[in-house]
Amino acid sequence: MMSINSSLVHKNVSGNHTLLENGVGRVTESIAIIVIAIFICLGNLVIVLTLYKKSYLLTLSNKFVFSLTLSNFLLSVLVLPFVVTSSIRREWIFGVVWCNFSALLYMLISSASMLTLGLIAIDRYYAVLYPMVYPMKITGNRAMVAIVYVWLHSLIGCLPPLFGWSSLEFDQFKWMCVAAWHKQAGYTAFWQIWCALLPFMIMMICYGFIFRVARIKARKIHCGSVVIAEEDTQRNGRKNSSTSTSSSGSRRNAFQGVVYSANQCKALITILVVIGAFVITWGPYMVVITSEALWGKNSISPALETLATWLSFTSAICHPLIYGLWNKTVRKELLGMCFGDRYYRESFVQRQRTSRLFSISNRITGNKMCPFLFSQFILI
Repeated sequence: MMSINSSLVHKNVSGNHTLLENGVGRVTESIAIIVIAIFICLGNLVIVLTLYKKSYLLTLSNKFVFSLTLSNFLLSVLVLPFVVTSSIRREWIFGVVWCNFSALLYMLISSASMLTLGLIAIDRYYAVLYPMVYPMKITGNRAMVAIVYVWLHSLIGCLPPLFGWSSLEFDQFKWMCVAAWHKQAGYTAFWQIWCALLPFMIMMICYGFIFRVARIKARKIHCGSVVIAEEDTQRNGRKNSSTSTSSSGSRRNAFQGVVYSANQCKALITILVVIGAFVITWGPYMVVITSEALWGKNSISPALETLATWLSFTSAICHPLIYGLWNKTVRKELLGMCFGDRYYRESFVQRQRTSRLFSISNRITGNKMCPFLFSQFILI
């Protein structure tokens, strides 16, 4: 009798412990997705408003950034509230029709966001490698056509589940409606290649060429300045027969070498951050859906599936930080909008001068793409 009572007590304690763990897990998940949704909404909203209100910031390159942050903001408004509700309620309560529409919205916005990153990489590739023809190649109309194409390209990748190739359903571990990745491995592979792998390869190729060309031009500029400085030093040495000019010239060359190296490192770090953010935020989710397509729905633990999905949402937090707030001019304008003239006191003439410097074509052409301009340009 004592053994039976002790076993019942042990089962009750174990059951209570499991319920407590489940309760803590539910609260943690709910808090995490709420925080993510708030950061996505606020972070992208401030960049959208800054670029919209300050028209001189809306250069051709920043039109792509505007499209990127606007799509992220739509994600936070049209999709994430239903994910938050499903995470708290542990079920989908909005009906089949809205489930299909929500899944289509999520896939469309996410695909457009990833493809826009590739579009930004192509824009910067042309601006760096072909600066003289960039203003003629990348015009306002072509930029708008490219943005429209990105959304149409994304739509093509998202429509097949509505016509029978795979299906849209509520995933109880992602807490959202999305494509049933485990039902059609062919569609899963198609979507990954069409909407994720393509922009990733574009980013790798374009940023690789950008850094390579920047290093070559920086080396040429640096070597040219060293040769000119040595010739000036020898000429002054013959005339004055003094060593003071020689020592100052060597100090100047050493300082220039440090500046060039620092800016090259800054440019490399920026490229690594851009590509690394894409891999870290979207990589785990791609691994999860690939595993589901190959080995079935239960091949990944529920906790890892939820974590990978939440991590893919955080890419929308990284974009306004990398492409918006990291830029000094955008950051200054944002502080001026928030705190007034205390943080932003440039005159109208100075603002127009900043506008010209901020323009990609003006900053690259006529300056032969020095490393400083490259490191600043890559952040636009």
